[in-house]
Amino acid sequence: MDIKYIGDGADLFITIVACLAGFGAALGLLDSLKTKKKNNSEEV
Repeated sequence: MDIKYIGDGADLFITIVACLAGFGAALGLLDSLKTKKKNNSEEV
């Protein structure tokens, strides 16, 4: 039974880390798109 609880905790931890990584990647993507758009409008 103890092993099952440890496994659940590890799965939860991995899920949280994966969500944070995905959120960070999405923010980085949006930021890069905004920067690219801003640079293109300044060149025109």
